[in-house]
Amino acid sequence: MNNTLLPPALLTLLDGSLPPSHLYQAIRLSSVGDNGWPYAAQLSLGEIIACSPTELLFAIWPESTTTRNLKRDGKITLALVLNDAVMEIQALAVARPETLTDLKLAVFRAEVKQVIAHRAPYATVTSGLTFSLKDETAALTRWREQIAGLKALA
Repeated sequence: MNNTLLPPALLTLLDGSLPPSHLYQAIRLSSVGDNGWPYAAQLSLGEIIACSPTELLFAIWPESTTTRNLKRDGKITLALVLNDAVMEIQALAVARPETLTDLKLAVFRAEVKQVIAHRAPYATVTSGLTFSLKDETAALTRWREQIAGLKALA
């Protein structure tokens, strides 16, 4: 699959519902570093929503290298495992003036440019980057607040 729209399965995953089946799945966010090389960071489902098949909103640490990269260049690639494939979303991100939560997270709107499902006929992708939470209750509370804030901006 190669498309300019987020497929229904991705729209469902990124709707802000924090499905338990993917709660600990990281989404790799690659930006372009000031040296021209890819720079990797991770998002959780508590930091990103799909507003439509062509638009994403996400919140990240305001002083991070990723925030600096996106304010300078805006090109991102998001990658995650879904439906036995590595889903790759290429998008152009633009900073919004709003911040979220008491952490003053930087908010970005991303316009989807291309969606690619990477599959091999001889293998099934079963997992990608995952994480464990040190304080699950605090993280889920913050994620719900962030998602509510992103939805209000959508």
